[in-house]
Amino acid sequence: MLQFAVLGSGSAGNSAVLCSRQTRILIDAGLSAKQLCLRLEKVGIDPDSLDGVVLTHEHSDHVSGLDVFCRKRKLEIYGCSHTCAVVRESMKSEVQWRQFEAGNSFRVGDIEVESFSIPHDAVDPVGFVFRGQRQALGFVSDIGQVTGMVKHRLAGVNTLFVEANYDEAMLQEDLRSP
Repeated sequence: MLQFAVLGSGSAGNSAVLCSRQTRILIDAGLSAKQLCLRLEKVGIDPDSLDGVVLTHEHSDHVSGLDVFCRKRKLEIYGCSHTCAVVRESMKSEVQWRQFEAGNSFRVGDIEVESFSIPHDAVDPVGFVFRGQRQALGFVSDIGQVTGMVKHRLAGVNTLFVEANYDEAMLQEDLRSP
């Protein structure tokens, strides 16, 4: 059985946790390391029991707590090669990078992770379908629009998480954003 909890969602920071009986995955780490620990503990998960961190993209509201969080933990970080390259530049912690290309699948413990490209203003943003023994959870964050391919990849999931804190018009009016 897959269990899922949102630890934070929005411009102030994004993170979630997904668990099976054997595996615990942190999805994004956009909260401070302290908040990640407090919120994980609040949902009954020891931060030191995580098996890995899966990244959707490199924006700070998805990765800002990653470096400090990883200083005390040996974690594998899964991300698209371009995302890993950008995030690695700001990391001081030694982590084990597990790079993949958008569209590829990989395993974290007993959970199969299927990645797919999504539209967003990042170097290589992805969504995921996490598959346990009898369940599938779809996860998309900061999605600009739902394409036919996104619909196809998410078809048949039991649970769908969509974080859509994204407004193209607002971004175009914001002179601080590229």
